[in-house]
Amino acid sequence: MFLGQVRLSAFEIRAEGSDFRISWTTELEEEVRQFEIMRRTPNSNDQFVRVFTAPAQGPGQAYAFLDSQVFKSGSDKLDYQLEAVYANGVREVVRSESMNYTSTAVRRTWGSLKA
Repeated sequence: MFLGQVRLSAFEIRAEGSDFRISWTTELEEEVRQFEIMRRTPNSNDQFVRVFTAPAQGPGQAYAFLDSQVFKSGSDKLDYQLEAVYANGVREVVRSESMNYTSTAVRRTWGSLKA
């Protein structure tokens, strides 16, 4: 059974204030139906939860997602996975990265306690 193939030319997770921007560019998208961003936190019972879906646009395309719901997790560690979903329904983890994060609300509370 042919699965298809994905090759990235770029992948980045960047903090933007209390949010995270996940961006990637593909070099190859063979038989890809869509991409999904999955996020795992201690508050998600250590399970990956889909937070974004983007239909495949073809090789050379840039994709981006601004995760503005991160501040609600209150966790110190986030794990992200980029998954490709192929035309036949098979899923593949293309990239995964962990980020350390302390929510803005927690920082403010700590600052208030110190004051």
